[in-house]
Amino acid sequence: MTRLPLRSTAIVVLWALGCGASGSKAVVPDAPAPAQEVPSRGTVWLPAGRFEMGSPAGEAGRDVDEGPRTEWAFERFEMDVTPVTTRAFAARLEQVRAKDPQARWWTDAQTPGTWLGRCNLESPRADHPVNCVDWRAARAYCELVGGALPTEAEWEYAARASTTTPWWWGASYDAEHVVGSVTCATRGCAGGTAPVVQAGARCNAWGLCDMVGNVWQWTATAYQEQLGAEEGTAAPSAAPEKPVHRGGSWLNHVPSLFRSAHRGLAYPKNGLTGVGFRCVRRP
Repeated sequence: MTRLPLRSTAIVVLWALGCGASGSKAVVPDAPAPAQEVPSRGTVWLPAGRFEMGSPAGEAGRDVDEGPRTEWAFERFEMDVTPVTTRAFAARLEQVRAKDPQARWWTDAQTPGTWLGRCNLESPRADHPVNCVDWRAARAYCELVGGALPTEAEWEYAARASTTTPWWWGASYDAEHVVGSVTCATRGCAGGTAPVVQAGARCNAWGLCDMVGNVWQWTATAYQEQLGAEEGTAAPSAAPEKPVHRGGSWLNHVPSLFRSAHRGLAYPKNGLTGVGFRCVRRP
């Protein structure tokens, strides 16, 4: 990547192509079968463009690490329509183990008692996003399917889908677009993840579904306290000490956590029932 000056911000050109919480355990009933089949449209092309990453100083709920706003430019690239499903991850589980022996994940039966909700592997929730997978497992899976974890900037560019409002759908929170616990007003009260969808209110203008809500999504980027620091990805054999995850999850009951600019860093103390991932493809 190349960094170029632009006023008080920076443009970074990325060439890309093709790609839990402490407390008592919640009881999660088996989810009903989704109303439609698992999406067959696995990826979508995102248009070339530029955007300002981060939030303006006056945005309600803004955290200090959402600035200074930094301008990025992208050629078009490809991203998964939905978070990776439990079914898809389970099909490559042994390959993930072979690719990175340090990768970790937890099954339904192995869900730690201090985590809210349940892990989806080895459960009836095959069409839900896979959760309870650590960063190394997510990276290994994406590499096995010919892709990579998105950088934090790629993720926000995709989530915004050309919008500049706090949430991709507008200026105020709307529960119609999110699988979360806001409407029941207690952390984790939604009970667990929901099946992935391919269309509808949970999909943004670029056809990406559950970019916010359902599960947080790992990025390839190591956390920096300010935006504009070098957009780093971990070396092939290393994992960032503090990988950023984005998007909010079914666990969250605070609307501001679902804003496009919010940056998540709760792992690992809060568990992984609310963390999943999706992949991008680059040359």
